[in-house]
Amino acid sequence: MINENVVNNLSNATRTSDIFAYIIDVNNNSVYTFLFNPESKSFSREAKYIEAVTALTSTPSQQYFYTSGLTLQLSNLLLESYNRDKTCKSLLQSLQGLMVANPIDGKYTPTPVTFKWGVDSFGPAVITNLDWVETSWLNGEVASARVNLTLLEIPDASNQPTNTVPSNPPNRKLTDRQKIDASSKAQSWLKSNINKLTDNAAALVRTNSYKLLTYDDGVVVMVDTKNVIVGIVGRYVDGKLFTNNNTLTKSRQ
Repeated sequence: MINENVVNNLSNATRTSDIFAYIIDVNNNSVYTFLFNPESKSFSREAKYIEAVTALTSTPSQQYFYTSGLTLQLSNLLLESYNRDKTCKSLLQSLQGLMVANPIDGKYTPTPVTFKWGVDSFGPAVITNLDWVETSWLNGEVASARVNLTLLEIPDASNQPTNTVPSNPPNRKLTDRQKIDASSKAQSWLKSNINKLTDNAAALVRTNSYKLLTYDDGVVVMVDTKNVIVGIVGRYVDGKLFTNNNTLTKSRQ
């Protein structure tokens, strides 16, 4: 039995037909129109936590790391032009074009896009995964395919406060050289701010009884000699170490 009280508090929606989904770029230009509407939309989001040592207990504390952007997965999208004696190759090429950069045109990262379907929208986002299976061909060119598409929500730069710590672009991992530079900057920061650190972190720095780990997304953490995470030092972005999210200073405890 449905809860009528809940239903009555829901917003009204209009039944419509012939409304097709499409993708637009940051300039509001249509860059892809779906041949068939999605059969389903799957969403996911994850809050990241890291374990940190807790005194006098075997249960580690959980320190908030960050919350990932919302992910939209469009699975089993249908491309079918065989019965019309046409190839849908250009549609696949258009989707691939949204995932790559073109430095020749001054485009060093893929263009953010927004998925729109009627009054609903998802974005700005980047396409992080695209795969398809071809099932029929005309003279060797694809005429039927099933496509899986994943979009990852990214922050809207126009709505970000000026003191927000930037993040590395989605799926762009730090190089080994960048990780070395991040650890070096983190070590310098720890030594320069040792009086501000918690007693545990300060003791580790004074005795050099710690290591620094730099993750692919630029986050640098301190671990003790037993490889237990002590806390976050900061985030390395574009050659700089931002410590707004550190968890090692006394004021953050």
